[in-house]
Amino acid sequence: MEGSKRYDGIPDFLIIGAGKSGTTSLDNYLKQHPQIFIPSLKEPNFFGYELTKIEDLNGDPQEINHFKSSVTTLGDYLSLFASASPSQLKGETSNTYLYHEKAPERIQYYNPNIKLIAVFRQPADRLYSRYLHLARVKKLPSKNFEDCLNEKSIWWKRNDLIKEGFYYKNLSRFYNYFPAENIRIYLYEELNKNTETVLKDVFHFLQIDHSIEIDTTIRYNQSGFVKNQFLDSLYGGDGLVQKTMKAILPSKAITRLKANISIQRALNSLKNKNLERPKIDPKVREILTHKIYGDDIRNLERLINKDLTRWLK
Repeated sequence: MEGSKRYDGIPDFLIIGAGKSGTTSLDNYLKQHPQIFIPSLKEPNFFGYELTKIEDLNGDPQEINHFKSSVTTLGDYLSLFASASPSQLKGETSNTYLYHEKAPERIQYYNPNIKLIAVFRQPADRLYSRYLHLARVKKLPSKNFEDCLNEKSIWWKRNDLIKEGFYYKNLSRFYNYFPAENIRIYLYEELNKNTETVLKDVFHFLQIDHSIEIDTTIRYNQSGFVKNQFLDSLYGGDGLVQKTMKAILPSKAITRLKANISIQRALNSLKNKNLERPKIDPKVREILTHKIYGDDIRNLERLINKDLTRWLK
């Protein structure tokens, strides 16, 4: 069945990362297009964990927790897309696909014609944003960000920290399984500054109506240190408001509320105002950029044919 989708119900496109590069915003923007179906569950991670057993994870608590919260069977994965209409393209976002070595081959096995979208952010800035995100959810790998320079630290062991920033190394695997015309790469700064242009290009790439107007006024999944813990306990990511909704409302009603742009805008505004975002130490950023990621950035520039000179400044 080469040249066609091997399994009915498998997505037509995937957003494969990178984390903290605007993929949550892109995911939510694409959900507004009537010709697209994206399930409410972000990061099912199916193609990364499908063939994984818990004993394969070497006792890594972070990876084990991620594995347990992921969708690991084909039946459960296909059920995520059961509500899609026949006229809609199906897609999902899982940043883990970028660094899971098995993911490209498994994706190709299920759908050799799938289209892949990635967004990349200057890797030192992405890592610092990840640090601020983990601070927000009270799961810091270590107290000080500069610990990331210690190659023996947890920062170098976990996939979502230093490792995820080697974009060339991670992305090049996909070119071994898919033609270049099936892979679309954007930069974080493009998505931020020219959101509408990027979305229209995505719609062209997916061959759907590119004239649909999308509300892009919300920036999702912002990171930072929580300023007021009491307010965060009310409307934060796992705050009282969300817990109450889950307890008293049916799942379909919660899905509709989450899809309501006005509600999303109000909640995101409240959460973002309660975050403090100290700036990265420029010396640490310079070391990360040039000594750790420099060669990978230059290789990525050649692979995706985009000017990354600004990333190296």
